[in-house]
Amino acid sequence: MQRQKTNPENKFKDGNSYDILQSYRALYFRLSSQKKIQETINLLESGCKKFQEYAQWNCAAELAKLIVETFRNFNIPYDTDSKNKIETIFKGFKGECQGKIGFMREAIDWSSKNSSNKKGVPEFHTLLAISLTEEGDFIDAQKHFIFGNSPSEFNKMLKEWTSEVDEEEKDLYITRAIFGYLCVNNLKDAQTLFDLFTEGITEFSPLLNYDRYLLLTLQRDALPLFNILKQKYERSLKRDPQFFKYLEQIANVFYKVPISNQGGLGGMLSSLLGGFGGMGGMGGMGGMGSSSIDMDTSAPMDEMD
Repeated sequence: MQRQKTNPENKFKDGNSYDILQSYRALYFRLSSQKKIQETINLLESGCKKFQEYAQWNCAAELAKLIVETFRNFNIPYDTDSKNKIETIFKGFKGECQGKIGFMREAIDWSSKNSSNKKGVPEFHTLLAISLTEEGDFIDAQKHFIFGNSPSEFNKMLKEWTSEVDEEEKDLYITRAIFGYLCVNNLKDAQTLFDLFTEGITEFSPLLNYDRYLLLTLQRDALPLFNILKQKYERSLKRDPQFFKYLEQIANVFYKVPISNQGGLGGMLSSLLGGFGGMGGMGGMGGMGSSSIDMDTSAPMDEMD
């Protein structure tokens, strides 16, 4: 067995990556069928890193996916060790490689079933989102940033995405991102993202004013004010008809308001959030204080379109 196990690495200098990959796969099936879990993982991990060393990215991705398959088949829990293995392998890929994207999607799916986070662990979502940003896939990146843990990286992506967008359209992008965070009950990162994106802006558009007041309102048990704001800024919100569906979900998350049209909303959220995790059962934030809120009088609430 030792001779067979070391044989694939001896072939790397010959440059026949396909034959080497098949050797690793054969050893993988043999070891896994014998339930030699740690040996299987060690084999795949060393092979993956060796392929990365020789810039054989697709072959490396194939073995990386088999690592996740091994984790899944043997119910390996999400812990520091398994997390570090996934992250180290993912960071070992350089440049564009669709295989590494597929690998991290598999890792997210595995973590959603083997950790307390049923949408997949935020660290993996963030790594994937950053990689998608580097490849210019901003739409897919946004979906994963929403489930990630880095509003600062999310802000960098939005700045790059909107760098060639007309100035009067940029508020639509940050609003969609904030609404995404709020749909998954992440008020803290929504506020951080808003603050980062609007830093240096001296005059807010009506839609940015709405975003600011909405974030303040959601800190309190203030459903009446939530509804007043939606009516007050209706004209700005109509710039994207989907905004009202987002707000329906946000009202459900924070104030437990029933959703009137679950079918249409489910499709919208699936598009926005990439189908990760269920949206039901998210608690509200009632009982957090007065329904009144201090508004910044320097930015009038009246529509200014």
